Amino acid sequence: MIRRHVLAALATGIEASDEEAGRQSLRRIDWVLRGFARRRLERALIDAALAVTDVFDEDGPRAPTSGDGTSPEAVRHVQQVAALMIAKVPIDEVRDRERVAAAYRTLPPARGSLLPLATIASGALVLALTTTLALYVWTRPDAPKRAYARPMPPPAVGAFKDGGVPLADPAIAELFIEQLTALVIESDRDRQNGGLDKDRKAHSIALIGAPAIATHGPALVKAWAEMLAMLDRWVHVPASSREFRDIAREFRHKVRAVSDQLAAAGIGYYLEGDVLTRSTGAANALIYTYRVEEVAFVTAGTQPRRVLSLRRLDRLNMTHTLLGMQSAELGDPVLLLDQIDEHVATHVLPVLAPDAPYELADETYQRHEGAAIAKIAGDAVRRELAAAFGPDATRAHQIAALLAERALLVEEWRAIMDRKNWRLARTDNLFLPANLIESLEGDVPAYQRRRATEIEEKLAELEAPRIASRCHQLVAATIRRHEAQHGLDEDREEPLRYPKLLEAHLGDATDDDGEPRRSVESARAELSAYTSQLANDLVTPQLSLWNVARFAFNDRQWGTSESYAAILIVEGLARQLKLDSPGPVIHDRQIDRVRLASLMERLAKTDGPTLRTAARGLWRELYGEDIVLIVDR
Repeated sequence: MIRRHVLAALATGIEASDEEAGRQSLRRIDWVLRGFARRRLERALIDAALAVTDVFDEDGPRAPTSGDGTSPEAVRHVQQVAALMIAKVPIDEVRDRERVAAAYRTLPPARGSLLPLATIASGALVLALTTTLALYVWTRPDAPKRAYARPMPPPAVGAFKDGGVPLADPAIAELFIEQLTALVIESDRDRQNGGLDKDRKAHSIALIGAPAIATHGPALVKAWAEMLAMLDRWVHVPASSREFRDIAREFRHKVRAVSDQLAAAGIGYYLEGDVLTRSTGAANALIYTYRVEEVAFVTAGTQPRRVLSLRRLDRLNMTHTLLGMQSAELGDPVLLLDQIDEHVATHVLPVLAPDAPYELADETYQRHEGAAIAKIAGDAVRRELAAAFGPDATRAHQIAALLAERALLVEEWRAIMDRKNWRLARTDNLFLPANLIESLEGDVPAYQRRRATEIEEKLAELEAPRIASRCHQLVAATIRRHEAQHGLDEDREEPLRYPKLLEAHLGDATDDDGEPRRSVESARAELSAYTSQLANDLVTPQLSLWNVARFAFNDRQWGTSESYAAILIVEGLARQLKLDSPGPVIHDRQIDRVRLASLMERLAKTDGPTLRTAARGLWRELYGEDIVLIVDR
């Protein structure tokens, strides 16, 4: 009965292109059912809006669509999706308005009844229900205890406690994207110009009382005000002053406090504070804004650990190159979805093309000295991914081949535009930027533009976004465990021991003043996380291995924490598997890529379970204790 009334209300709203018209129609139905029907309607509209704009489907996160969500067409579209959901009609693609409209037209006409049948029936049941309700209240079981709360941040609710997609708040999103970003830019400019900008100061004061923040309680208001006050203080602190480092650290802590309070309120946004110091002496305080698209939990040993999946919202012209991050100042380990999307489109999907190499290093090495090992890497990763994709493997291979063909076209276009001193837009995503092909008319051959258009259409036909999303899930899962290991290390009362093998390369853990050396701390952290990632990867251990190994193959990465982690992991796995050693990979103060390739060629032939067992043995060798197993909850 409620379902019929809700469908009738949606039909009214669809006809009027106005959700409010549907709500108004529910005011005329049986009063006993009104509240239930209204709640059912609102839930359906919210679910439909999430599905249309930024949904997590069974294959992972979907890319948001652009457009005006308040146009009559968009309003009708959301209501049609809601009706199909209530009617339990499967929808292949919720963003395709024509397909949704066609599916909606197949529904039988929805008509609600104006007779108060529920009121009549309810009167006879009131007495019995009263007794039954009292019994239920006294005997109902306790709610299942599945929630997890970190010791330091305030208790979180909803998705932040149990996992899932947290609530959105458009007013907060607009505040962060527009006003907060503007204030960060104004503060940076004012800092460079002496800190005398009264308009910047007035803007900061005005934002303290932002209604979008005030509606969520005093704890968030306090954290928000303290963050803005610290940003204001930052404007006046010289980089050469003694308190600079303390102010920078406190700034990061104040930004994190806002994120903690947002999580406590169940609101899906995250702020990251950062301070960049340049060789010129200039320093920039930044506040990055993210939407929390998913809250996931992994189980480390027996303990749950929260990991956030973040998508960037602000328009600051600074970006991270990392796929994930974790530190004491950040709080929860996080995945950076934009970077993972790009990594999947540029590094992972392309290797699925037949005979495609895995990108290990610069083009010169990749095409000449390293061509053989790059092909071996491609074969190993491709076999593993094909098994993970199952029945979608053939489709994934076709998509990868199309992407490879398109990449060659774009490479030619870029060369043409370079000769004209024009810059071609970035093409790191699954599909080319909108209107790029049309904009090149007259500059690149017509047959190439036609072929690129055909490729784009074929990618859509093959459901490339779904396949990429599945690939994204595989990559995100292994990165999630990597970042969770960083969190475990951060929480230890006593740190993992400093491996002698790493100390042989990097020297003492502390400097002459007894302070920890940052380069050593970073390398220790990455060695732990990459070893754990490989030891805990049940699906893509070869991908995890080659992902870290590329830091050792790429001479532009030599000397980084990741490159040392790669060498110790590759040599350590070889020892665990009792492979003959060609000699130390690092000698004469550089990495010997011939020796490295010799070891990796044999590791490429090792099956997943054997690799994981070897990685766990390496962990015991490095740290003198058993590894904590990390699995998705």
